[in-house]
Amino acid sequence: MVACVSALFKQDKPTLHNLNALKDTKQTIARSSHAQNTRRLLDKNPISYISYALTTLALFNITHCILVIDRTNWQYGCMDYNLFVLSAVWNDISIPLYWVNIDNHGGNSNSQQRIDLIRWFIRNCPNITIDYLLADREFPSHEFIAWLNQNNITFIFRSKSSVVVTNNDKRIKITKLCQNIQNYPNKTKAESKIRRIYNFRLLLTIRENQHGEKVYIISNKFQHNSADIYRKRWTIEAMFAKSKTKGFNLEATRIMKPHRITSLFIFMAIAYCYACKLGEIANNLKPTKLKKLKHNGHSRIAKEHSTFNRGIDLLKIFVDNYLSYSAVIFKQLSRILSLQPNSYIDRRLAITRIIMIR
Repeated sequence: MVACVSALFKQDKPTLHNLNALKDTKQTIARSSHAQNTRRLLDKNPISYISYALTTLALFNITHCILVIDRTNWQYGCMDYNLFVLSAVWNDISIPLYWVNIDNHGGNSNSQQRIDLIRWFIRNCPNITIDYLLADREFPSHEFIAWLNQNNITFIFRSKSSVVVTNNDKRIKITKLCQNIQNYPNKTKAESKIRRIYNFRLLLTIRENQHGEKVYIISNKFQHNSADIYRKRWTIEAMFAKSKTKGFNLEATRIMKPHRITSLFIFMAIAYCYACKLGEIANNLKPTKLKKLKHNGHSRIAKEHSTFNRGIDLLKIFVDNYLSYSAVIFKQLSRILSLQPNSYIDRRLAITRIIMIR
């Protein structure tokens, strides 16, 4: 299991052979044997979803959070992979907690699957307070919203532009509302007026995005900054990118069986969490440089390296260059990863010196 997670930091493609290539063995074994060892590991995955989720929440010291749900899907040959993922937002980073493979040829989830995903979190993480639940426009439905209201879960969803809403005593298409959005501050209007949307009493926020299109955001509780909160939904898109082309290349795997994909995603999630946590620690020890980004005539200040990228670069260095005394390095790595936020980190540690010179 450790070899599999470590291999994710070194390999370009998470194939069955590559995932076992770092396993410590005294004998040279055949490529097919490496692949078979990985199959056994993924078939008998020793990590349960519950133990993974609880350990991850403890790793990041999460006691209350914003939850985000979304799908990531891709194809390999005739196979459709469609993971439906629940994540928690931590420091503007999405941390995966639970996921299921949806067997519907790459299509959207249904209301019951969405309910089951949130119900799993409530049942197995009862001490975690849900601040908000965020989701894109494919997820709102009458049954899902009814269940969230019954369980007193505050949600902020994007709505489709085809939805019909009430306007006084009339029912109109949502696109007919607020034609003069450009006249509002930040091109955003947060209504305190209750409307019937999806046949429920909901509140509406309308914002014009950078592409000039209107974004309709619905919630069951008034939030003057619903649009700003909803922006955090993008963190799960960034997390999916890190698991694919910008990180672990999940799409490049040639694993065919769905249950092995969900098992592999656990190991990727562990590697991703370690990278994010170590990147945050490195930023606290030595803040990353800032750079100015320009886009469509607008400029903003951003970090030169994301928290994930900084963490995974460090982990690659540890795996590549310090295996000769890995016991020392990884013991120290385990120590600083388990520290509480804002704890003192001994700068005399070998691992701390490595972080400081990068």
